[in-house]
Amino acid sequence: MTIAGPAAQFKAYPACPVCRSESTTSNPQRRLGIAPLGQIYFGGQKFGAVCPRNGIPHLTPHCEQWIRERTGQEPGFRDLYSGDSPRSHFSESDIIPTFVSARAQMKQPGLPERWILNSLATDFIKSDFSLVFPLMNPVLFEETVRLAYSQDEAEHPLERITAKACVLAFASLACGHFPTSTGASQVDSDACARDAQILLGDIIEDASITTLQTILMLLLYETLCGRLQASSMYHALACRTVFALGGHTVVEPTPKDRDLTVEEHEDRHLRMLFWLCYVLDKDISLRTGQPPVIADQFCDLTLPEGYERTRFLPRQPGQLQTPWLPGDLRLSLLKSKAVQSLYSNASLRNSDAELLKTIRELDEELETWRTSIPEGFSPNLSVRKDSRLDVVTNLSKNMLLIELHLDYHFLLNTIHCASGRCITAESGGPQQFLFGVQSSFDLSVEASRSTIVYLSVSANRLAGEAFWFFIFYPLSALMNLFFNILQNPGHRLAVHDMELLGKTSQIIRSMPIRRVTSHETEYLMRMDKLVAELSRLSKCAIEKHQAMASMYQSNNNSSMHDLM
Repeated sequence: MTIAGPAAQFKAYPACPVCRSESTTSNPQRRLGIAPLGQIYFGGQKFGAVCPRNGIPHLTPHCEQWIRERTGQEPGFRDLYSGDSPRSHFSESDIIPTFVSARAQMKQPGLPERWILNSLATDFIKSDFSLVFPLMNPVLFEETVRLAYSQDEAEHPLERITAKACVLAFASLACGHFPTSTGASQVDSDACARDAQILLGDIIEDASITTLQTILMLLLYETLCGRLQASSMYHALACRTVFALGGHTVVEPTPKDRDLTVEEHEDRHLRMLFWLCYVLDKDISLRTGQPPVIADQFCDLTLPEGYERTRFLPRQPGQLQTPWLPGDLRLSLLKSKAVQSLYSNASLRNSDAELLKTIRELDEELETWRTSIPEGFSPNLSVRKDSRLDVVTNLSKNMLLIELHLDYHFLLNTIHCASGRCITAESGGPQQFLFGVQSSFDLSVEASRSTIVYLSVSANRLAGEAFWFFIFYPLSALMNLFFNILQNPGHRLAVHDMELLGKTSQIIRSMPIRRVTSHETEYLMRMDKLVAELSRLSKCAIEKHQAMASMYQSNNNSSMHDLM
């Protein structure tokens, strides 16, 4: 398959279902779907859905009408997603043709010079990044490199193509993460990614560890570039590949008294790649509203050997160390349980009492997890406005601290937000919260406050590669605070929350970005518009409430005066 030109390329990337609903149906509420995962509920009403590509909320006409009633203003969210084509903001050179047959290309993809690749591999292996994302095993990768650069025509052609794809994918990722590595500046990382994708079309049916590594490397590359929909598609492909290889099943313990055989290295590495797929699966599901690919009941979820003992220890040089992986695996297991228990279609059949019981149980499990984390890493229950972070010079420890705090409050918010489905409305707007639900909603709002406050003091400490991994945290918190202000404009913290909303745009812009392109620039501008509109409407709601309260007080005073 070849791509004729820009027009064909744009047609190949249709907008996501949420973005497309505005122009394809007269009933957007119907297009938002039934399953609660990815939907925005408030006060028993479905208010919208989250765009799986960028996390921007798409509100229903019903929600917009409620906003008009609460603020007396016309909401201006339509401009944020009108004409929302996922590739419209990329230049032609940014668009990477996917799954194009290598045989259709006039020239074979070129590999980086071998000494450059060796330098990149050495830097990767020595780095903490390799423990968070265990994309390659040094022993196995050595053979992959040999095959990729081999001139021996007797070598199996498919294995050579697979090895080349893996080397190119690795170079595309490593050059961005290790820009000061010897020779890295001589490598075009975008060209390497394009060439790896070209070759992937020829090896897609070769279910091997090398193919799996290639897919995961391209997944991370696309994420770092902000192409989250493409990243999600690679993730699904990676999960299917790891299933085909049996990585979801149990493996024998790693021998301690001798060096590992090649087969044992493969088994161990495959299991780590499974866990990487698992962590990404639960995060992608929660952040995009799409169902998880990995079903827990079909997998052996025994934690990696030594994981709990070594997760919070510094890197041990010269040892075969258990990879850290992103976040904490035990929290990923809890995320999976929350998605299944609260946000599956089956959960809709539960009564309000059953739903609240599930929320309480998950909250208890989350608290058990929080208290099990070593002191110095354990997230705070709540983060106040005057909070200060400890000075941490180690980037990996710093990233883990931030990730655990944000993950904890994000999941706490996710769990308790489900209580919004318990209230049944008899009129057009959300009803007052019923007994037993208010406390749950208050917890979700406090978690949202903590997210914004914590990011305000930690955003500038993030690694530049983390932007597209972390952007969903403030977006989720923003909408929760906004709806709470409109529902309770007279609350003692309403003005405080409005101020938090107003600062979020600055907080997002303080998050380092690895490489600023037109895509990042447009995204930041869109965030500015979203935050400005949320702040404007919040201020209007508070002012309307204050005016009505003042009028009520004035009428009361007049009535008292007449009586006297």
